Amino acid sequence: MAEPAGAVESFGGGWIHEENLRPFCESVAEVCGCAFDDTDWQAVGNALPGTDVEEPGGWYDHPLAGRVPLTLFVADDPDSFVVFVRLTGAPDDLTRARIETVLHIFSSYRVV
Repeated sequence: MAEPAGAVESFGGGWIHEENLRPFCESVAEVCGCAFDDTDWQAVGNALPGTDVEEPGGWYDHPLAGRVPLTLFVADDPDSFVVFVRLTGAPDDLTRARIETVLHIFSSYRVV
């Protein structure tokens, strides 16, 4: 597990409701032009319990190899019902704005 670097290519940082993680991942993948299937979800979902936003190296990174290649980072906040997310890559302004919108939506509303 890697921890997202504080470099300029890191963006989209924040938290979302834990139950929104899969639709968030699917939405970000759609925006960057790649598929996010059951195998991807299994990798992220299985890694999440071993992450911790407070621990050094406590983030899981998952590549999104689409039209706009990105890396998704996720980390659990064990004492809450939220998951922290961040992305790295070099998206164009439109892709970045779309991802920021996706993050806002999934941090504001709970999918139940």
